[in-house]
Amino acid sequence: MSLPDDPLSQLLRLAGVQAAVSTGLKARGRWAVRVPPLPTLKCNVIRQGDCALEMEGRRWQLHTGDCFLAAPGLSFTIGTDLDRQARPAEEVFADCKDGLIARLDAGPGPDFLCLGGRMDLPPAAALLVEALPPVTVIPAGSPVALRIGWLLDRLEEEGRAAVPGSAAMATQIMQIVFIELIRALPEGGGKGWLAALSDPRIGPALGAIHRDPGRAWRLEDLAAISHLSRSQFSARFRQAVGRAPMDYLLHWRMVLARRALTQPGVPVAAVAADLGYASESSFGVAFRRVTGTTPRQASRAA
Repeated sequence: MSLPDDPLSQLLRLAGVQAAVSTGLKARGRWAVRVPPLPTLKCNVIRQGDCALEMEGRRWQLHTGDCFLAAPGLSFTIGTDLDRQARPAEEVFADCKDGLIARLDAGPGPDFLCLGGRMDLPPAAALLVEALPPVTVIPAGSPVALRIGWLLDRLEEEGRAAVPGSAAMATQIMQIVFIELIRALPEGGGKGWLAALSDPRIGPALGAIHRDPGRAWRLEDLAAISHLSRSQFSARFRQAVGRAPMDYLLHWRMVLARRALTQPGVPVAAVAADLGYASESSFGVAFRRVTGTTPRQASRAA
């Protein structure tokens, strides 16, 4: 069975988004670890015990089964006692011998275990990055957290089994964990592109653009799909997505164009035609407006 493509799946595939398993943390006692700003999306799942999370002046209490997703470029602190001096994460994880679980013994106290991962977000994933809140906490017992818990059970099985293909299996499991977390963002009241995909009026218009980016779309065509007037559609689209409809179409075409131009031997004229441009020159003007470079320069650089 072949599932129909959708905007989020397209973006993840075209941007080459990749997830990886990070080193977990097993700790006890009263401790705190500060994670520096990283260029990657970061997730952690509390597998045993309780802790607190602090980011940008806010604190959350986390319990077994809770998950959190941290946006790129932000530092956070995690621990059982955030009022003490936090140890740098690079110092804690430098002591890890096997690369799977770092251990932190801070004296008597309940055991704690968290597992996590990271996801690289290339420039082509800008739509997703712009839609991410600083941190999202998924509570234990929610459908998403239960599915993630099951996935991490499989991940731990792969780690224990050490059979051929375990590393590849672990990477794919973590990829699914991140997709589960990303899909859960609108459920948490998020705004932006991800939430717009689930909007009953704006979502169908976004889907139409992604299915047929080379079509000569007019504002009235997209408004009709959304069952709104032109003015209502334009206002609601901009509020939901953060861009005007035709500007969004232009930027999505350029994401596709940059991807196509990385393929060896693909003529610029063919890319222009596929994306609905009547001439190579009009495509070049649009490409330079968005990317700051010409299609041929982008192709040579790739």
